[in-house]
Parts: sequence; C-alpha cells; structure tokens
Amino acid sequence: MQWLAEICVKRPIFATVLVLLISVIGLAGYSKLGLDRFPNIDLPIVVVITRLPGAAPEDVETEITEKVEEACNTISGIEEITSITSEGVSQVVIRFVLEKSTDVASQEVRDRLQLIIPDLPKGIDLPTVQKLDPDASPIIYFALKWPGKPIQEITELADKRVRRHFESVNGVGQVAIVGGQKRQVNVWLDPIKMRAVNVTALDVQRAIGTQNLTMPGGRVDTGPEQLTLRIHGRVERPDQIGDLVIRQEAGHSIRVRDVGRVEDGGEEAQSAAILDGDSAIVLAIRKQSGANTVEVVDTVRARLEDLKRSLPPGAQIEVVRDDSGVIRTSIDGVKEHLIGGAFLAALVVFLFLGNFRSTIIAAVAIPVSIVGTFALMWGVGFTLNTITLLALALAVGIVIDDAIVVLENVFHHVEKGTPPKKATIIATKEIGLAVLATTLSLIAVFLPVAFLGGIPGRFLKSFGVTMAMAIAISLFVSFSLTPMMTSKWLKPRIPGAQKPFGERVTDVVYRPIERVYMAVLRVVMKRRWIVLVACAVTLGSCVPLAGKANKGFLPINDEAHFEIVVRAPEGTSLAQTRLISERIARELRTWPEVTRTLLTIGDDNARTQNVGRVYVRLLDPEHRVLKQNELMDKARREITSKQDKSLRINVQEVAAFGGGFSTAKIQYTVRGPDLKKLEEATGNVLAKLRKVPGAVDVDSSLITGKPEIGVRIDRPRAADLGVSVADTAAALRLLVDGDKVSAYEEKGEQYDVRVRAEREYRADAVGLEMLTVPSQRLGQVPLRSVIDLERGTGPAQINHLNRQRVVTILSNVAPGVSEGKIADEVDRLVKEEKLPPSYTAEPTGQTREMKRVFVSFAIAVVLSFIIMYLVLAAQFESWLHPITILLSLPLTLPFAFLSIIIFKQAIDLYSILGILVLFGVIKKNAILQIDHTNQLRAKGMPRDQAILEGNRDRLRPILMTTVAFVAGMLPLVLSQGVGSAYNRATSGVVVGGQTLSLLLTLLATPVAYSYFDDIGRFVRRILGKKEEEGEPPSSSFPEEAHAAAEE
Repeated sequence: MQWLAEICVKRPIFATVLVLLISVIGLAGYSKLGLDRFPNIDLPIVVVITRLPGAAPEDVETEITEKVEEACNTISGIEEITSITSEGVSQVVIRFVLEKSTDVASQEVRDRLQLIIPDLPKGIDLPTVQKLDPDASPIIYFALKWPGKPIQEITELADKRVRRHFESVNGVGQVAIVGGQKRQVNVWLDPIKMRAVNVTALDVQRAIGTQNLTMPGGRVDTGPEQLTLRIHGRVERPDQIGDLVIRQEAGHSIRVRDVGRVEDGGEEAQSAAILDGDSAIVLAIRKQSGANTVEVVDTVRARLEDLKRSLPPGAQIEVVRDDSGVIRTSIDGVKEHLIGGAFLAALVVFLFLGNFRSTIIAAVAIPVSIVGTFALMWGVGFTLNTITLLALALAVGIVIDDAIVVLENVFHHVEKGTPPKKATIIATKEIGLAVLATTLSLIAVFLPVAFLGGIPGRFLKSFGVTMAMAIAISLFVSFSLTPMMTSKWLKPRIPGAQKPFGERVTDVVYRPIERVYMAVLRVVMKRRWIVLVACAVTLGSCVPLAGKANKGFLPINDEAHFEIVVRAPEGTSLAQTRLISERIARELRTWPEVTRTLLTIGDDNARTQNVGRVYVRLLDPEHRVLKQNELMDKARREITSKQDKSLRINVQEVAAFGGGFSTAKIQYTVRGPDLKKLEEATGNVLAKLRKVPGAVDVDSSLITGKPEIGVRIDRPRAADLGVSVADTAAALRLLVDGDKVSAYEEKGEQYDVRVRAEREYRADAVGLEMLTVPSQRLGQVPLRSVIDLERGTGPAQINHLNRQRVVTILSNVAPGVSEGKIADEVDRLVKEEKLPPSYTAEPTGQTREMKRVFVSFAIAVVLSFIIMYLVLAAQFESWLHPITILLSLPLTLPFAFLSIIIFKQAIDLYSILGILVLFGVIKKNAILQIDHTNQLRAKGMPRDQAILEGNRDRLRPILMTTVAFVAGMLPLVLSQGVGSAYNRATSGVVVGGQTLSLLLTLLATPVAYSYFDDIGRFVRRILGKKEEEGEPPSSSFPEEAHAAAEE
C-alpha cells in the first residue's frame, strides 16, 4: 500500500477526488438503505394449515396432521417437522436446511399435498401453504371505536372501509381484525318443530342451498343482438329466507320459517379486544416479506390521517401499538452513539498529540470510512438495522486506528526535523506492512462470523461483513487521504526548537506514563519469569471466571413492553376469559410505569377462547427507575402469583419474530409414543423445576382436560331404524356447530347464511338428545334413540416433533439468574426420570440455539486464528512471530469474563462478538510492537535494546488507538434507552477487557518475543545453522541500551 501513499502525496488533487468519490457514492447508498430492526433473511420454513371446524384435537391429529406429516416427510432437505394440533386446526411446520430454497421447498410441499387431498376428511378447508417470514408479526395496531353502535356495524366499518384502505398500501401484507363480529344471516332451527313436520336439518340445508343462488343462464341470440340471460335466484332481503320452501306435503308448503327463525345478526364472537378497559376492534397490520418496517409504518400513518377525515361521525381510530418505535429508538440511539464515539475518539488524538491539525487529519478518517461503508452495504443489499449499526458503532474506534498509526509515525519523523512530505513517504514505508498485516488480520477476525452456522449465523452475517468492509475502507483511507493531509497540513519543525504549547502540555502527561512503562519493562525483561507467572495465573483464572459468569442466548433487553399470557381452564368461555384477564390488566394500569394495556383473546390461528394476552406498554427506560425485567418479576410476585391456581400464567417478552413460537428462555422437548407416559414424566420434572431458585413461569406445552361429550352410536338399533353413521354425523355437525349453507348479497357485498340449532338444544346433554337425525325408514328419529352420550376430557392441544408426540418443558429465568444454570438443571431433572430408549429428550428453541452458537463461535475463533496466523506468517516471513502475537489473545479472555461479571451481563451472542472485537484490537498492539522491533534489529541494533526501543516508540500509537477505541465505545457502554442492552453487551466486554488487559499484554508480548527468539537461536545451534545475516547477537542489557531507552 506504500505505492498508493506515495502517489497521493505527489498528487493531492487525485487523492481528494478519490475520497470525494467514495463519499458521494456512500451518501447515495445511504439514501437507498432501508431501515429495519433485523437483517432481512430468508428462512426455509414452510407452514401447512388445515382446518376442520368443530373437530376434536385427537381426530384432527389422526385424520389430518399425521397424513400431512407422512406426505411431506420424504421431501429432501428436511431438518425438522413439528406440528400443533388443536380443536379444528392442524398446523404443520416444516423446517428445511438453510441451504434449501424457500420457494422450491414450498412448491415441493404443495405437490405432496395435492396427492393426499382425496384422503383428507370431507368438509375441510383446503390446506394452505405459507412461507414463514421472521418479520410476520404485526408492526402496527389500530383500535377502532364507535360508541353507541352495534358490534356488527363497527365490524362492517373495520372490514369494508378500514381494512381495505390499508391493504392497498405498498408493503402491507395482511390486515387482521381482532374483536369483531361480522354480519351474518342466522337460521335458528327448532328440533321440536322439525320433528312435528318430519323435516331434517339436511333438508333445510339443501333447500336454502338450492333456492338461494345465482347461476349463469347462457346467451339469447335474437338475430340483431345477443342478450345475456341472468337468473336472479337470490333472496332480496334476509327475512325472505324464511319463505323458502323445504317440501310440499298434503297440498301445502313447509317453509324454513315453519321449523326455525331467520335473524339478520352477526357471527358468534370468537375473539375480543379490550383497550385500557374499553371494548374495541383492533386491526393488526403485517408487512410483506422483505418490506421495510419503518417505511411501511410511515406510509400507513400518513394514510391514517386521510382515513380519519372520511370516517362516519362518532367513529374514532387511533394507534395503540407501534413496533417501529422500538426500531426507531434503538437505531437513533446507535446513530447518536456513533457520532459521540467519533467525537471522543478524535478528542483522544488531540490529547495525545496536542496538535489541532493532527486531530483533524485522524478524525476525518472516521466519517469517510463509515460513509464509504454505506456504499458497500447498499451494493450487497444490507439494511440499516440493529446488527449493522452495532458493527458501524464498534468500527468507529477501529477505522481511526490505521490513520492514527500512520499519522503518529509521520508526526514522529516531523518532530525530528524531517520535512512533512518526506516524513510522510518515509513513515508510510516503515509502517505500511504492519498496518496492512493489522488490517488483514482484523478482517480475518470478523469475516468468519459471516459463515457461522444456524439461524443466528444468518442474522450475524451482516455484522461480520459490515465490519470487514469498514476496516477495508479504513485501510484505503489511511494510505490515501491521511498521507496526503499529513504532507500538506503538518508544519515543518526545526530541530531543537520549542514545541507548541499543546504538545508541551501533552508531554507533561504522556512522558511520565512512558517512563513508568519503560521502567517496568526493563524489570520484567531481566526477570522474565514474573510475566510467565502472571500469564499462568491469568490463564488459570479463565475457567473459574467463565463458570461464575452467567450464560444466555441474548442479552436482557429493555424494549419498554412485555406481555402476560393467561390460559384459563379448558372449556372456559370467551366472556369468562375476558373477566379473568382484564382483572390482571386493571391491576397493571395502576402502576406508574405502565402507560397502556391491550387485552386480546382468540387472536391465534385456532381462535383459542380460553387464552388472554395482555400487552403492557411501559414508559421509556429513561423515565422510570425499574427495568423491564424487574417490572416483569414484580408482576409475577404481586399479581400473577395471587391468581387462582387453575390459571396458567406466563409473564414473557414480546416476540421479536412472527410464527407463533414460544419466547421462553428455557425450552426442552421430551418425545415418545405414549402421551400418558410423557405427561407423567414431564409432570415430575415440572414439579421439581418449580422448586429450583431462579426458575419462573415454569410450564409445558401439554394441555389436557378439555371437556367433551362423546357420542357413541348404537349400531344395531341405528340399523333397525334406518339411520346411517354418516347422516348422523352430518346432522349433528350442522345442528351443533352450524354450517354455511348459502350467501346473502346486498349492495355488492356477500354475507354468510348459517344454519344451526337454537342454543337451548345444544347447551347440554339433555338438549342434544332432543335433536333428530335422518332415517331412511321413518324420515327422522330422535337422537337419543340411536346414541349414548358420555362426558369426558381429552387433550386440547397435541404437539408432534418429527412425527412423534412431544411435550416441551418451558421456563423463564428470574433477573440476575443464568439461563445456562437453569438449562443444566432441566437437563439433570429429565435424566433423573430414566426414560425408556424409545423416548428422546433434547433442548429446543433458544436453549438449543444457545448451545449451537457456542459451538459455531468456537469454530469461527479457530478459523480466525488459522487465517490470522497465515497472514502474519506471510507478513513477518516467520513461523514463530505469529505465535508470539497470537499468544496475547488468550490473555484477554479472563479480563473479558471479568468485565461480564462486573457489568452484570452474560456470556451470550453479543458478548462473544465483543470478545472477537477484543481479539482484533489486542492483536493489533502486538503487531506494532513486534514489527518495529524487527525493523530496529534489521538496522543492527541488539535484540534486547531493540525490544526496549521498539516498545517505547510504539507505546504512544498503541495508547492512542486503545484509548481512542475505548472512548469510541463509551457512549455504547453508557447507553440506557430502548434496545441498548445489545450495545452494552458487546461494548462492555471490549472496554472492560481492553482496559484491564492492556498492561499485561504490553509486557507479555516483548517477553514472549524474547523467549521465542531464544528458542529459535537454540534450535539453529542444535541444527548447526549460522546466525542469519544482519542479525546481531542478543544483548544482556548494556548500559547504553538503558540510556537509549530513557532518552
């Protein structure tokens, strides 16, 4: 890279144009970058949803779920098949290996499903195949209120006006309505009246279906013109359905109104939404895959203002939850920290050099490098998100390093009286290879992160690549812009002349530090065993410190919201679930930290009516004392622990990703053939786990006790009466659950016509027995004549993992408790059950990913070490010097773990990233030390004197780059806003580890260098080789070396 520096020194306008081109392209790229919370990744996960309304979970499992799983099981590239079967809904999730194309996987699943559709039960909604989008969770919620209006009219407004208004927005994928009841024409049948006129429910269904329809009539050709023949077969008013004839008998017509009543009403309530205690209809907007969250929300909010002006008088709509706020706050915080870090890093340069012009030269490298990185990010399709912005914030302290090293070396030569232009060329030649080696080895640290395995690897790819790109740009800047500016901006010095005031003040502070360091270095070089003992003790403390530190998957992040999920006993009605959940929400609203609660019921695929989800919005972290996880723990202690023990309540974080997956910190699966055995084993584990300190929200995915009425048909009696099983089942389904039999059309809109028995005939066993079923011999017979009813219970939800029944043990952890500790406890408790060989127990969810991440990072670190070693070996033309440099890296680990303990963090995904950054910075110091020592020895200086001189000369650039890097990280370490935990986790490790390990690594590197040099000399003597030409013998610290080191 020296040739580039020389060209830029000689052609300053050329250098300026290069930098301006980078800046212009970078700014253009920045304007094109999307803004989102996480990187946009494509996960090969396919979800198959099949509905059979009213079917029991066990029937859905047998008739649908197992058939879908079997059909898809042989598709290539499947990593895992899971399924959730509940009442009337089968959801099969097929996870493919990451290399599989999602589009190809989806098409293969569709092809397999086509083959089994004939084998699926009649009456199902055809299976839908969806690609799982990590961003599928809603991004913004609206609440619609219209006081004094019936719920059907409000729902009509929400569905026909509001939903359609937002669905046309570019980037909106779906608008879901929660808490509404659509208009519906209900035909309520009276079984007693039906029996009196000998009419069955199937007769009513057939009559309405065949007499209320529109069919094409063809075309009438009159010769001169052609006329379309339209058959108007639909009723014009809902009450006209009652006039439809079911059958002619004895000269008179039996009509629908003779056996029931027609009501222009609404569908049965299946969901509910309560905002701060008041009923509302909530519209949840999901974005399209790949769409930019912030951009979509901004567009939706703009359209909201247009919508408000067109709403009917009295109707109100407001934003009740905006998840883009978390993104904006997090990213704005990182941007502020990036600017603050850049300012502090530049301030450090000024404090060390005491020269304003030198400070500007070094500081300019930061914005140019960052802006240049924007261009490359745009080129590779990245977005500005929490991952890439964290990389850029960390890069602030790194991208200035190369410029500082080059600048300091030029400044050093200028101080000796060399003209700036000549000094620049000499200094860049001296330092060029060292800076190149530093940069390439830094890239070697971060680039392997882009190749981590698993889903975390997909997310962190943008981190590794962004860091590598920023470092590469900084290398270019340090050999183009920095040399040009030093040759033009630095003033020449006259040897012996008095230094400027700022530099004299700097020397007053720096020179004592240098003298202390040199005194300590001379001592340890004479007594090298001291450093060996210190290194041994440091490395020995690594294991106990790592054991003391908490373990986790992700940092505990304060996003100013959480949710409480309340599951009432199976069979609890929607109204009762609302009362129970709203009682909890009401207590939460009394807290000063809570700004809003939103209760939703039945907002999942299965429309589960006994599960309430209370969303709790908090004040921003800057405006409250207690952190989010502390408030969650307070809710457990003061609210949920005092509820009825029959309730299953979890206080959990709001899911960052869609898909309906559990957010529990600890997840452990136990699978096998017998559900009873699984229930017994997991029950024992749960009972013991609840006694483990730190384990909270202990639960499982096993949901049993759903009340049911079993209908057993007396086959001999049914045969005598001419009743078939199929007709009995069809009639019962129609009368009990109801069915859509036709549609009513009004003003271009269609509304369902649904037939069902009156409520009193389907409310209990006595009413059911009064229903009638078709008979081929008698027309119809009472249901009690052919069946026996029995009450019982069954599972409400059945889970599968790889086609076996599975129960997942779930738990969260109390504040300050290690996730790794609780995970180990669960593992131990499961092993104590000594399950048969046909049963399998293994971690899943975050627990599994946590273990995978540690393994992946271990591989990445090994790969980084190998690449760094090869780069350094090529740079130093030596197989030993790279080992000397890399030996300093393990010495930082205990200090990194100590920093984690001091800052009360955990060894997790982000702190491990911090350790990698720490490796890169520490290695850079060792490269500067050894490279300059070798240069001095090549000029004929004895080894020990060269070690002293080399380390003294490089102390200032090492301290400058180190302190500048730490200063650049301080805003991240001190950040307290929404989403700041990720920043603190990474920067805290870097700042703490760098600060605590600096002195030891500054001493260990020269000592290790001398030891390896002695070993090299010893080996050469053994092999009979002569000393290399130009290599002076080792010195025993003569007095002149001491004097030279003190100058």
